Amino acid sequence: MVSVLHGSAVVAMMGQGQGEARPASALPPDRVLSAVASAEVDDPLVALARDHAQALDADALLITWQPPASAPVALYAGGAGLTRERIDRLVAEQAAHPARAAREWRPEREGDEGGARLLAVFPAGDGMVTITTLFARPSETARQRAEAEAARRQSLLEPFFALWAQRARAQAQARGLAEAVNHSDVGVLLVNARGQLMLANTVAEALMARQDGLRRSGTLLSGSRLPDTLRLQTAIDHVVGGGTSRARAAAPVIALGRAERRPLLVAIVATDQPPATAEDCAAILYVFDPAQELRRLIEPVCKLYGLSPVETRLTCLLADALSLADAAAAMHVREQTARSYLKQIFLKTDTNRQAELVWLMLKSAVRVAPICRTSFV
Repeated sequence: MVSVLHGSAVVAMMGQGQGEARPASALPPDRVLSAVASAEVDDPLVALARDHAQALDADALLITWQPPASAPVALYAGGAGLTRERIDRLVAEQAAHPARAAREWRPEREGDEGGARLLAVFPAGDGMVTITTLFARPSETARQRAEAEAARRQSLLEPFFALWAQRARAQAQARGLAEAVNHSDVGVLLVNARGQLMLANTVAEALMARQDGLRRSGTLLSGSRLPDTLRLQTAIDHVVGGGTSRARAAAPVIALGRAERRPLLVAIVATDQPPATAEDCAAILYVFDPAQELRRLIEPVCKLYGLSPVETRLTCLLADALSLADAAAAMHVREQTARSYLKQIFLKTDTNRQAELVWLMLKSAVRVAPICRTSFV
């Protein structure tokens, strides 16, 4: 099968042996397929591939990228007769027999008598890009014309693929940073120099969706109550307009009241560098929910210390601020029985008091987003 690079994914969309597979740059993996299937994918690689195929009067074209010590990955495939099976075969052959020169002709095989391929190789970052231009039955004149045009375009395409490699690396870093922010159990929001919301991670989106404490009002953030909204907007404006001393200033913390839960706590931190334009990120808001469930954080720690299921349940109840008597009632056991469990917990965790036990559990908790399930191994 063809390896797929998420940054510029290729999917076979061939019908009756014809078609075009397009890259889906800067999209997360779960949106690659839908983007590639769209006829309106806007990517410089697509425009280059079409232009190159037309300039060389080719029947089909395949672009692959090979990182160091890895198999080639397909970036683009399009043209007559370029089926998924044929793409797989071309990529596999390229992996086994890479081009040895900047341009190299090869005969077609497997029933394509008279066909030929022109391979052109370009350095791209720490890897190599190969453009395979396919011709059904090229005449000698067509070969010479394609060779001359490929040679002329060599110096034009080299800087393009150097920039493409930089762009792909930047996109990969951006995706990694987005994943890192989304896997935090703290709400993270970015606002620009106008105080407008630019980005919210998964936890922040979930908090805003509840419409309790923190809300999205168009591109602005607000609280559930007018006084909270005024304090929040004033604090954001103060941080955003802090000038060159902003990064050294104390980060204000705003409490946003909620109907039935403890208030959300929002810390507003200025970016290290002042924004160059009004659209640049100017401040980061960290949203902490004191009412978040602790059980998912405590249970993996209990496993680390070898607590039994019943000991784990008791520890989680104590971490939720229940007294031993209330925890025993919730477990439907006598208080003396719960006290016996607690003694075993103290022995296994090398603690002596309930407060010390809860402190240890919270200090040892691995804090990731609710969508992530952690487990000590």
